[in-house]
Amino acid sequence: MCTSSAALLAHQEPLRRRSSFMPSQPEDPRGKDAGPRPAPITELPRRLAYLELDETDRQRLHELAPLLNSRADAFVETFYRHLFSFPETAQFLQDDELVARLKKAQQDHLASMLEAEWNDEYVAQRGRVGDAHAQVGINPQIFLGAYNQYLQFCSRELCLGLEGESLACAKRMLSLQKAVFLDISLTLEAYFHQATQSLRQALDLVYQANAELRQFAQLTSHDLKTPLATMANLCDEALDEFREQMPEEAAELIESASKRAFRMSATIDELLHSTMSLHSDVPRDVVDSGLVMDETVELIRPLLKQKKIQLNVRGELPHVLGDRARMREIFYNLLSNAVKFSDKSDGRIDVDCTLQDGDCVFCIHDNGPGIPADELERVFVPFRRLASHRDIPGSGLGLYFTKTMVEQQGGRVWVESEPGSGSRFYVLLQQAPPPA
Repeated sequence: MCTSSAALLAHQEPLRRRSSFMPSQPEDPRGKDAGPRPAPITELPRRLAYLELDETDRQRLHELAPLLNSRADAFVETFYRHLFSFPETAQFLQDDELVARLKKAQQDHLASMLEAEWNDEYVAQRGRVGDAHAQVGINPQIFLGAYNQYLQFCSRELCLGLEGESLACAKRMLSLQKAVFLDISLTLEAYFHQATQSLRQALDLVYQANAELRQFAQLTSHDLKTPLATMANLCDEALDEFREQMPEEAAELIESASKRAFRMSATIDELLHSTMSLHSDVPRDVVDSGLVMDETVELIRPLLKQKKIQLNVRGELPHVLGDRARMREIFYNLLSNAVKFSDKSDGRIDVDCTLQDGDCVFCIHDNGPGIPADELERVFVPFRRLASHRDIPGSGLGLYFTKTMVEQQGGRVWVESEPGSGSRFYVLLQQAPPPA
């Protein structure tokens, strides 16, 4: 069968050539080089029956073999010119010696198609082609396009070679189409089998990484809370021992430091809880968004003072259904971003909320530099940072995590912005029902 060069490349070349761009294969009890697990030969008769592919078709394919094999060289050259016109396949065809071997393999594949020896080796060979496509990462539509090229070639040659014999041409073309569908079914089955195995391996890695992340979060939270507890205790001891000897303002500062330490410890507990339940359903409780906003503003107040930015929370914020810790992180990410990227001496951030059909739409509006229209869709993509922000410290993950946490609570987040006019980040969450 005429398949794309990427598949034949993976099928013909040693594994060492593929290891640089192919995912590792799952362990197979038949050995590392056993290839894809073919469909059981006992299923082949059923496949042939479904397609009504029988001895008559085999005979017709044998009759076609001399005509089509005689034109195979010309077809292969035409086919490879077609492949070179697409970057998806041309990227695998940079080596002239390799291309020469692939062309020969292509002709052999065509010959085996016309031999019509439908046995276990035939099934296994078609399976290797599908497996190779999956490992290289070529989408099925590319090698389906290769089958299309083959059918076009065969149709032209049959019409020319059997001119005036329309009935014989139609019968042989029908047999050829049945054989093509058999090839496609065997190839796709192996393709999706290998793709599924690769997906399972990837999921295993994700689960392992998540388990390690949760363990890291537990250890880190312990390491963070220990010095906080020590600091709070030292503050309390200082007040107990020396309060009468220090100015009142100093005592108030120490009390404030102690309260902040306890508040930070509670925040770490909440974040740890959120991390542990990252991939489970997020319980949605009634949350006073006004209190959460107040706590967040206190956290970023030093940044506001440092950059002399005025922050205004307009009106009373409503109760919503959500997760308190995640909401704090959402507000903190959006507010701290507004502060970080502020480029004006009279920086300003306004926060308000409107009610729309049972939902609460929070808006955080700043008068910063704004975001170009062609980059608005990418601000929530992980590790993507605006070109104008590359000199400002950051990981490019804040807005990605914000979007994730909002969606975990059944909401959505979006942005509207114009360069020079600031940005408006919107967060939609469900309004909490009134108390009974």
